[in-house]
Amino acid sequence: MSKLHIFQKVVNVVVYLFFLSTTVYSIVGPAPNDDVIGEGQTYITPSFWIEWVWTVIHLLLGAFVIYQWFEPAHEQAIHGVGWHFVISVLLNAAWLALVKHGHFIIGFIFVLLTASSVSYVFYNLSKNHPATTWCDMILIHAPFSLWHGWIVFSAVVGFFQAFTHVSEDGPGFWSRIFVIIGILFLAGTAIGYVEYKKEKGDLTSAFVIALGLLAVFTNQQDAWIRWFAFAFAILSFLYPARAVVFKKLGRNTDAASAPLLG
Repeated sequence: MSKLHIFQKVVNVVVYLFFLSTTVYSIVGPAPNDDVIGEGQTYITPSFWIEWVWTVIHLLLGAFVIYQWFEPAHEQAIHGVGWHFVISVLLNAAWLALVKHGHFIIGFIFVLLTASSVSYVFYNLSKNHPATTWCDMILIHAPFSLWHGWIVFSAVVGFFQAFTHVSEDGPGFWSRIFVIIGILFLAGTAIGYVEYKKEKGDLTSAFVIALGLLAVFTNQQDAWIRWFAFAFAILSFLYPARAVVFKKLGRNTDAASAPLLG
């Protein structure tokens, strides 16, 4: 292991601790004022319980920064993830800080930048550094799959935070249409994860988006929005199971043998 690689892994540990501390501070620190909370509400805002996804992501990323020091993880950590872990963490921290202080338009830009960086890791691992062991799957691929699904979902919510507002009278016709389009986009993305290059279906990212849609259902009051969210959450949950069903029925599908993680 070269000195540069050791330095890179040390930096990964440092930025992870920074990431963890900023996220904890955003939860236990001073709450945003009522105006920011009100401005941040949208017709696609999910219930707060979905934030538990962050806990799982942080735990798995913590496992990643430990596992990176072991020889089996070296190639994927250095060349699969690379410096994009540092970049993603810093961008993600900036996005959370901006949103907490009500800078939703700039925050939306940063969530897109975060999504771009995490996407690079997600696709690079999937294409060039596939998991060969359960440790690789759980400690390297899983955190970035979860993070990718979560950041895509967050980007859609961030778009509505930046460019829409809620009304005391409830959503109008066009508000419903745009939210339903957002829901369709998320459900289509979840299906896209499953179908990604057929043999490399990523069920973990799809599950995060499905869970996010379910959280939209439990938080929203408008009947059109909540039931569309519920219907496409169920579709997103059940779609990966079709391969198993087809296999039981004797029908061959390319996705039938898709792994849990790409």
